[in-house]
Amino acid sequence: MKATFSLTKVIHLALCGSLLLAGCPGTAEITDGNSVAGVTVEGIQAGGDQCHEPDNAEALVNRLLELVNDARTSRGLHPLTLNPVLSQIADDYCCEMIEGEFFDHVNPYTGAGPGQRAINAGYVFLAMGENLGGGQSSPEQVMTEWMDSTTGHKENILAYQWQEIGIAVRAGGEYGVYWVQEFGNPP
Repeated sequence: MKATFSLTKVIHLALCGSLLLAGCPGTAEITDGNSVAGVTVEGIQAGGDQCHEPDNAEALVNRLLELVNDARTSRGLHPLTLNPVLSQIADDYCCEMIEGEFFDHVNPYTGAGPGQRAINAGYVFLAMGENLGGGQSSPEQVMTEWMDSTTGHKENILAYQWQEIGIAVRAGGEYGVYWVQEFGNPP
């Protein structure tokens, strides 16, 4: 099964004038794993609370970055740069969700949302955004669902303010595959 929750949050951080946009994917069945580029998640391990890096994680991240930047540049927007701090935040959050057995923008155990996780990691930002996916077997599948979403995912991907992105994909947990995109606008 694939996880998709319809959730968009807009939080104004009055102290620093930042905007936080967050979105989650929608429910559907996992397809047969075929994708346009032929890159699918290897080593899907649904169930349990163990977080695993797919053998082809780097290829999956690079393909998803390519898809995001294709969507942006085809609409006259600048491409995003992969940021290692945002990618680490995304990676850590994939594992937090898998190991903590939850799927949400706010960790129910710590109360930390995307902005707080960025602050904790030392990432300085004017704005932060996040997209979550669960159960999609390829970058094309998760990107299609985010772009077809009516709950903020497409808006996150196409927001002009973003300069950087972090992307992670991990296997394990209830949905077998977890995807996290962290969008950042540094000062």
